[in-house]
Amino acid sequence: MELTIVKGIPIPERLGQQSIRDSKTCVAIEECGEPIRSVTGLSLRIQSYPYYQKLGFKAALTDCYVREGVAKRLVDAAEHLPKGYSLIIWDGWRPYELQQELYDRYRDTLISQGWTDGEALKQEVTKFVALPSVNPDQPAPHLTGGAVDLTIAGPDGWLDMGTEFDEFCPKARTRYFESLENPTPAEAAVRENRRLLFHVMREAGFTNYQEEWWHFDYGNPRWAAQKDVQPIYKGILTLQEQKID
Repeated sequence: MELTIVKGIPIPERLGQQSIRDSKTCVAIEECGEPIRSVTGLSLRIQSYPYYQKLGFKAALTDCYVREGVAKRLVDAAEHLPKGYSLIIWDGWRPYELQQELYDRYRDTLISQGWTDGEALKQEVTKFVALPSVNPDQPAPHLTGGAVDLTIAGPDGWLDMGTEFDEFCPKARTRYFESLENPTPAEAAVRENRRLLFHVMREAGFTNYQEEWWHFDYGNPRWAAQKDVQPIYKGILTLQEQKID
């Protein structure tokens, strides 16, 4: 797939079956037993950039880890990028402690902005940061090893995607720039960059979380809800639970 092929093809309004089956609905997970592995060394066109570790989060890891099936599909997505482009992996499997740290920090940020404790606050927080869970059968997406946060680098560096990673705002929605009637040249360029990321990842078998252009899933309950299939990845509480390749 070349850049000219995805150029001009909009990101679809409906990203899957999520309106039919909510990803938070408890559906039995048929764990497939795939191991966790580092993304380092997967491909010359895949780079690990553990964002949370570089930001100084206490529970962050020094590398990015994903399930074997996710790793294979990342390689496939990278190979379909234009020449000179690569995938930058920001986060994959995320330990419970880091999920809690992210949840608490964003919750505290909203409270400092005037939100009051209650159900509305919880819903706003979980729009961007999943509720931490130590239940392997009801995991947060990243706890499964089936969620990945990433972007694309080109010959001149990381592509402009319109927001920073984890910039929780309306512009972070995957289709935000599709909705602009008269985009500026800069906005049109961002729209094409998001389209490239979306299409190479979707062709590789991933689904996208509509609130975050950088978040893609495979094998976990959120992916299964969009595909209307059985999830195959339970939560993994520690890396020691599974073989690390």
